[in-house]
Amino acid sequence: MVRSLLKLYLLVILAAAAAVTAINTTFIPLFHEHFTATERENRRGYAFTLSQYLGPQRGKDRDAALSILQEQAREKFDLVDAASLTHLDAQQLADLAAGKLVLGYDAKDYYLPLRDGQILHALSEEEDHTNISVLAYALIALATLLSIIAWVWYHWRDLDKLQQAARDFGGGKLSTRANLPRRSNIAALATQFNEMAEQIEASIVHQREMMHGISHELKTPIARLEFGIALLQSAGTGDAERARQALRLEDLRRDVRELDELVTELLTLGQLEQGAAPMMLMRVSVSELIDSVAASLADEVADNKLTLSVHVTGPRPHHVCDPRLVARALLNLCRNATRYARSAIHLRAETDAAGRLRLTVEDDGPGIAPEERARIFEPFHRPDSSRNRHTGGFGLGLAIVRRIALLHGGQVGLDSGSEGGARFVIALPPMDERAMPGKPSI
Repeated sequence: MVRSLLKLYLLVILAAAAAVTAINTTFIPLFHEHFTATERENRRGYAFTLSQYLGPQRGKDRDAALSILQEQAREKFDLVDAASLTHLDAQQLADLAAGKLVLGYDAKDYYLPLRDGQILHALSEEEDHTNISVLAYALIALATLLSIIAWVWYHWRDLDKLQQAARDFGGGKLSTRANLPRRSNIAALATQFNEMAEQIEASIVHQREMMHGISHELKTPIARLEFGIALLQSAGTGDAERARQALRLEDLRRDVRELDELVTELLTLGQLEQGAAPMMLMRVSVSELIDSVAASLADEVADNKLTLSVHVTGPRPHHVCDPRLVARALLNLCRNATRYARSAIHLRAETDAAGRLRLTVEDDGPGIAPEERARIFEPFHRPDSSRNRHTGGFGLGLAIVRRIALLHGGQVGLDSGSEGGARFVIALPPMDERAMPGKPSI
């Protein structure tokens, strides 16, 4: 703080000294006419007295009168001819010819024309007030120093708080925030720091929860693989044992596929969250997109003895989006619905005149409790009714749906359907067709 204070103080003092020097050397020439008019008005009585005193005198009498005046006055007086005043400009010479008092550019020389054409030259001598000037400038410098100290200390105090908050946050105290008053001059900086700290804390907490969830999800299939391998190693050689080995091998393959599916889902979610998967925007036929999703679900719907109804309405038949990602989101929602629907799943797509697209997936299952809806889109979160992996999946599908909606600038919501089940709604805003890479439409 001391070094910064000294630098600031030195800069202010040098700037003030330069300003004073510039004023003393440039203001009189720049505003000479104004100063001349002012001095002429202020010394009008003085000039009249001098003219009356010296005007009637001639020759030696004038010289004697000038000597007496010199003894009584502080200025130095002498008589000059107009021809010798070559340093005066045309305007000053014209003023002398008109009988006016003229002020020199140094503000010390005065020229007063007398009646007989001679000119009285007066040179003012300034008194030496060095001690007073030094004291005055010292007081100004002290006042400046005190003002700068007050200003710097006020900022230094708040900056020190912000620095301490940053130090604590960097030391692992993620809940640390910079608490500064709103009147502080760095309140905006502190607000930005707090927002950054909140985002970093949320990201770290999210990563921790992800790691915990990944560890938990990987533990079960790995344990089953180890158990299956141990059974295979201890198996006998008979026909019955070989049949059991075949079943165990199939279980092991199923566990490997489960691990592969989990890793694929994790990679997909990671790419979406990091923006590593670029969006391929194109003009898509909404009805063809919905039909392709319905066709992909035909076998699953039939295996679960469900019916899938599809409805496409709205004034706009096309929408700009990434069809691969949007189809993935709809497939995740529909496959989620097949786990809980009793008899029917409804898939609807609606467009409006502004170009917004609303995608709805609804089932007639038991639905999701209101207290669970706030966390349903978090990775690895499953409602109480679907804790079993075989019915609830890995808990990543809805997180992927939410991320896809956010990538399109939209959002996804959950509420109760008309038949009591869960109704998921993806709302996508209109996209700028100029952002498309020129791909053909579907």
